[in-house]
Amino acid sequence: MDESEDVPKDFINLKSEKLSVDEVSELVVSPYCGAVSLFIGTTRNNFEGKKVVHLEYEAYTSMAESEIKKICRDVRQKWPSIKHIAVHHRLGVCRNPYLDCRNLDADVMV
Repeated sequence: MDESEDVPKDFINLKSEKLSVDEVSELVVSPYCGAVSLFIGTTRNNFEGKKVVHLEYEAYTSMAESEIKKICRDVRQKWPSIKHIAVHHRLGVCRNPYLDCRNLDADVMV
């Protein structure tokens, strides 16, 4: 495979299902890159001394996706050698945030 076959891509996904590090990392791995950088946002079980019972993530999806695309463009402008970018974010209600959402609330890989 020559490098022209591995065209840089942005993968943006806002979803109510559980997020998967493996699923997202498979999107960004490239034989032309020596590493994958990962950010995982998780949920605390407390806020300002109070127990967190549930969280609800919502978004105006088309606007959120547009803003994430802008961020991807900015990243590529600053670091042109980045091959693929994946941004996945959880939407919806997490009834017991520590148990339901602790795996991933936000997932960003480059």
